[in-house]
Order: sequence, then structure tokens, then C-alpha cells
Amino acid sequence: MKKLICFLILTLGILGCSSNEDNKTSAFERIDAYTTQSLTDISFINKNQGIICGTFGFLAKTNTGGKTWGVLNTGDKQTFMSAFMLNEQKFYTARIDMFVTTNSGTTFNKIESISGGPTIFDIKFFNPSKGLLVRAGSILKSDDSGNTWIKKYDGPTVDNLVITSDLVAYAYGGYTNNVIDKGIIVKTLDGGETWTQTLASDSDILSLSFISDNIGYYITSKHELYKTSNGSTSWTKVSNLPGSGSPTSVCFINENTGYFSTDEGKIFETKNAGVDWKIVYNKTTDLIWKIISKDGAVYAIGDNGLFLKKK
Repeated sequence: MKKLICFLILTLGILGCSSNEDNKTSAFERIDAYTTQSLTDISFINKNQGIICGTFGFLAKTNTGGKTWGVLNTGDKQTFMSAFMLNEQKFYTARIDMFVTTNSGTTFNKIESISGGPTIFDIKFFNPSKGLLVRAGSILKSDDSGNTWIKKYDGPTVDNLVITSDLVAYAYGGYTNNVIDKGIIVKTLDGGETWTQTLASDSDILSLSFISDNIGYYITSKHELYKTSNGSTSWTKVSNLPGSGSPTSVCFINENTGYFSTDEGKIFETKNAGVDWKIVYNKTTDLIWKIISKDGAVYAIGDNGLFLKKK
């Protein structure tokens, strides 16, 4: 549901603007992504090679850890909401349709079996043949490199995926308005074939970050951070998140160090497992959609072509 709200905001063209440039202290630097489109998803296979996608068909690839970008052409102008880089040659992007390249972005093919229908909000692959996607709150699985997809979960709505190992993955989501505020986490132990609900929360789960199969964190619409050490069997509240803006994404790089972003364009950092937080980026008011880590590098994306990398 929250990704649907994000998509509606994007299509309405509600964009932020830069400010607070007088704040010189920052752990992140802004790098030109060669676009003013809002960036919606990001995927890296190592600290150097990655892709970003966004509104009006924007897709770009980097081989330099985000220092430079090559803009790619899928042949379509739909607003992409998900992207996944499998390896240097093969990666995917999708919303209404799914596109794949097997030659590092030189050409793209539309996967006809999944073409049309509700928005695809997330794509993840365990390995070159086995993948998952979230569409209309359901989870679909492919065993043939994304050529065909079979629905495997159709319970309470989820809209995001986190893969932690060869067979283990989590999906999460939720819904919030003036009356309802709830969230859910489901888990697979067999590569997406079957799913079990592990948490029904009294608040929308906005973002989930795992550093292993068992140790993970999530943030909520109530500005709270929770942690599990037993693979989502149980969760413990760690802290209330600081700041006046709504949290948007959380990313832990180990059990002690983590980051979360906000809709006001701020990034906070913890060094003691989420007990205390300090602001480490405050140079824009552009909404930050997502923050991720790969091989120790930390990246964030947002509105107006915002691409950030930890210094």
C-alpha cells in the first residue's frame, strides 16, 4: 500500500527542492545521476556496479560506485518502481511490464508472460534461475529466470521483499490512514515456494533490513525501530526514531551500525544498534525513498534525481 501511495505522489509530480546547503557537516555526498526524474529503486551487485530506476522510463547503470552513470533505454516510458541487478550482464526493471537485458543494457526485452496488470513493486532473485516479485500484494515465483511466474502467496497484502540467503526471504507491508494502522511480515524457508506469517503489527512496517537470516530490523509508521535475533520469531522494540519527518527506509550494515532516511531528506546514523541516533545528512528537502548497503558502501536515492553515497 505504501508503495502505491509513493507511486501516486510521483505521478502527480510532487517534488521537493534543495535547501539547508549551509549545513556543511555531512557523511554523504550528492552525485549527479544525470536526471531530474525521481529515483524509485536501486540495486548493486558489489560496491561498484549497480543500477537505478525512476519515473518516465529512467534507468541508468554505474561501474564506478555511482561516480558516473550511463543512461539506458528500455524503449518504454512507464514509471519503473523496481529494479534488480543479477550480474554485470543481466538485470531487470518493471512496473506494469517487466524488462530484462542480457547484454549489460545494450538491448532490452519485454517479458510477455508478466506483461500488463497491476504494478510490480519489487523484484528479487535468489540465483540466476529462481526469482520473486510482488504484484498487487501477492508474491509470485519464477524458476526459469523470470520467463514465467506462478503465484505462491496471496494472503494479507505485502509490497516489499528481502532475500537473506539461498532459500530464506522475507516479505513485508502494511497500511495506515486515520483509522487503520497495521503491518505484516511473512517468511519463506524454501526459496519462495511456501510462506508463513511471522508478525502482525499494530503499525505499518515501512522498511525492513536483515544482516543475516536471523538478525533484522524494521521501522514503523509510529517512528519506532524493532529488532529480531531469531528470524522474525519475536521482535523487540529498540527505540523511538528521532526527527520530525516520516521515516522512509532503514539499512543496517552490521549489528551496531545502521541508517534510516526520511521524507524530509534527512539521514540518521546509529553506532549502538539503534539505541541512539544522530543526523548525518541534512542538505536537501527532497524525499529520500530508499537507503541500501553493499560490500560496506551505503547509497540512498530520492526525488529530483537525488543520489547519495556515504563518504
